[in-house]
Amino acid sequence: MGFINFAVPFIAITICILISVYLGKRWLFWFNFHLTGYCKIIYWVVVVSAGLSFVFSRISDGTINKLSLLFNCIFAVMLCSIFTLLIFDAIYLFSKLFSKKKLKPNLWLKIVYISVVLSLFYWGHEMAISPKTVYYQVKIDKPAHVAHLRIVQLSDIHINELTSTEFIQHMIDKVNQLNADFIVITGDTLDKRLAPFIEHDFDKQLQQLKSKYGTYIIFGNHEYLNTRKQNNREEDIIHAFEQANMKVLKDDIVYLDDLGITLIGRDDFSSALYDVKRSTLTELMMFADTNTPVILLDHQPKDLTEPAKLGVDLMISGHTHAGQIFPINLIEKLMYKNVYGLYQNKDNNFTSIVSSGYGFWGPPIRLMTRSEIVVIDVVFKKSTQ
Repeated sequence: MGFINFAVPFIAITICILISVYLGKRWLFWFNFHLTGYCKIIYWVVVVSAGLSFVFSRISDGTINKLSLLFNCIFAVMLCSIFTLLIFDAIYLFSKLFSKKKLKPNLWLKIVYISVVLSLFYWGHEMAISPKTVYYQVKIDKPAHVAHLRIVQLSDIHINELTSTEFIQHMIDKVNQLNADFIVITGDTLDKRLAPFIEHDFDKQLQQLKSKYGTYIIFGNHEYLNTRKQNNREEDIIHAFEQANMKVLKDDIVYLDDLGITLIGRDDFSSALYDVKRSTLTELMMFADTNTPVILLDHQPKDLTEPAKLGVDLMISGHTHAGQIFPINLIEKLMYKNVYGLYQNKDNNFTSIVSSGYGFWGPPIRLMTRSEIVVIDVVFKKSTQ
């Protein structure tokens, strides 16, 4: 644990500095800067500081909210600048190798570069704050007491000091139009601290969520981040969620007798880091009737093999943000069998659905992904009785 606490910031700082060096050198070329003396020193101080904006945002997170937002926005612009520079440099290299007329920096290219960066930032921000509604149809080859069921999934809302009530109200209004049988919230509802959830009355706001059989919520890794601090402990978070009329599942099994299905909500994989013992899925499945549909809520889609073998029919997860910013989604594909969307193991009649999440973490942009609300329409096998 101590090594991880040291290694992660070190890696983050190293990456940020490398980004700064690349951007700084290429800006000198594309903008045709000729700096000397103190101007050169000031230039590099500004560039490196901007490159470290992500680190600064983490330091100021929760202490100076507007400063944290500023740093996150600066880092988002830096990311957009990198992608744009990579395109410009690729075109430049192509012209250098294969064209008689080599591409050279000029006023129009500078204008195009700045326009592309700002457009990419605007588009990425829109992808983060304008969620779409995604629909999946799942057939479970087991009978239930109903022919079909509509589940609405929310995930990774990441409520913090900067979350607006309008953003949450938009989510609530959208969900309430979907006629859900029940709503599931699959972790990382909080970003890090419980205080904003209560102080901004998000608990009262979430009471507006409407469904036939209620709202069920599980913990994600971000719920645990501050559980060693006063007024942010595990029991405080559970109480706040219950005040919002949400049923908290932490290694709990719910028998929805009216529906004829079993709902299991697992504690998050990260709980072990906080001295919380997480039940194994085998232990939980001992109390489930696998002859009837079994739906599993698990924040991190780490293992899809075990649930399929043990008789889970549908597993609903979040956590990945679908990468949020390219190329993280490519890295996540090496880590998870299902990074985003629908995965099916037909041999075991098992389905996994992973949401990209409603909110975002860190930089207020999404590149190559989009925020979403998930609607899962489940059809059950007809009873032979």
